[in-house]
Amino acid sequence: MTAAGSSAWRMVVPVKERSAAKSRLRAPDGVARDELAAAFALDTLTAVYDVVRADRVFVVTDDDEVAGFVRARDGVVVPDPGRGLNPAIAAGLAAATPDGLAPTQICAPGAVLLGDLPALTPDELYAGLRACAVSESSVVPDRDGTGTVLLTHHDLRRIVPRFGTGSAARHARVARRLTPDLPRLRTDVDTDTALAQAVSLGVGAHTARVLGVCVSVV
Repeated sequence: MTAAGSSAWRMVVPVKERSAAKSRLRAPDGVARDELAAAFALDTLTAVYDVVRADRVFVVTDDDEVAGFVRARDGVVVPDPGRGLNPAIAAGLAAATPDGLAPTQICAPGAVLLGDLPALTPDELYAGLRACAVSESSVVPDRDGTGTVLLTHHDLRRIVPRFGTGSAARHARVARRLTPDLPRLRTDVDTDTALAQAVSLGVGAHTARVLGVCVSVV
């Protein structure tokens, strides 16, 4: 894994406000779904900040706890425009674009990472970004192969988010589809089945605390 300060990536992480997040997730008895959704985001960001410098991570959210977590690390919070996932990502990409670039200038490499990866580790994120860096534009699908967990381009201005049901196929029309053996990166959690898969891999400290399980991320 690399030190965060040496990464050239600019990363956008969209995080929905917890009261509206994870509507398909059936949380375990005694566990609040909104707290679980926020914990997923905090564990995702914990891994991200070990790989990408905090001021190059653009977290699009209106969730107060997540925003406070980001600001405490001198990260960048982008207000969620409130029109869905793709407009939120577009707002993050706009904020991530350096000012004063001419259209012909090469911009920084950019990545969009989902914020619901509670089993993610810095090592797997770094490995995923390294795999993506080989191609001009890459997409890493989720565990099921239909959704998208990571979308990259050598010029962040050329990322066009097409998230939603079946997004991996849409992104693969213009990006190279990668299926690395990185289960922690590819396990996003929208359902109770996916949550069980993440727990079997080992979740981060925030999710473990909410679930009341032992931390087993390595």
